[in-house]
Amino acid sequence: MSGPPRFHVPDAAPGARVELPEHTAHHAREVLRLRAGADVAIFDGVGGEWEAVLDEVSRTRVLARLGHPRTARPEPPLRIVLALPPLKGDRMELVIQKATELGVHEIWPVITARTDAAGRPALAGSRQERWEKVASGASEQCGRAVVPRIESTATLDRLLGQAFDGTRLVFLEDGSGTRPKDWPRSPKVLCLLGPAGGWDPREVERIREAGFLPAHLGPRVLRAETAAIVALTVVQVLWGDLGG
Repeated sequence: MSGPPRFHVPDAAPGARVELPEHTAHHAREVLRLRAGADVAIFDGVGGEWEAVLDEVSRTRVLARLGHPRTARPEPPLRIVLALPPLKGDRMELVIQKATELGVHEIWPVITARTDAAGRPALAGSRQERWEKVASGASEQCGRAVVPRIESTATLDRLLGQAFDGTRLVFLEDGSGTRPKDWPRSPKVLCLLGPAGGWDPREVERIREAGFLPAHLGPRVLRAETAAIVALTVVQVLWGDLGG
């Protein structure tokens, strides 16, 4: 992306002198090699963005002074929520990064019957901070002034009991379900994907009873991380800002 380096600083305000979060400061100082006086952009993660100048760059902190507001890139007209089980290794971070780039609004990690054992500690919040940093960094890179909200990891029962006033899709790996052209259009969509091991049949029945529309993404079996990226791309093409 062209323009000055962008940094996410929560609670930034017009005219303020702000300190970059530790991981962001490290990137500015050690990776980009920025020095005091460098022109940058600061955004607050909820839509505000400003021109800024680095006031201080030291080993202990990086400070920036905010100036004039910048016009932030528009958010997609479609509000997208992605719900999926925590994936093994760095695959969950890949999904969060790409989902942010594709304009997702919220990410809901959910524990299912076949969720990999490595993902279950997320119920205790063990990976929350890391995931939030990944989303923040992805927003910095792709030009969004909004950082997707990553909800606390929940059980499937809790997710099914949560109200959602839009289209709810559950993606099935067995090829059943409706094709994209038959999905009901809505300004809000919840995309629920299963774990790498697939859905337990009893879960599918409960999800259907909760009002989710079974959907599929073609004749091939996709890896969990691929399915998430494809699902978001399809709904953005159908109803969002990728459809021209």
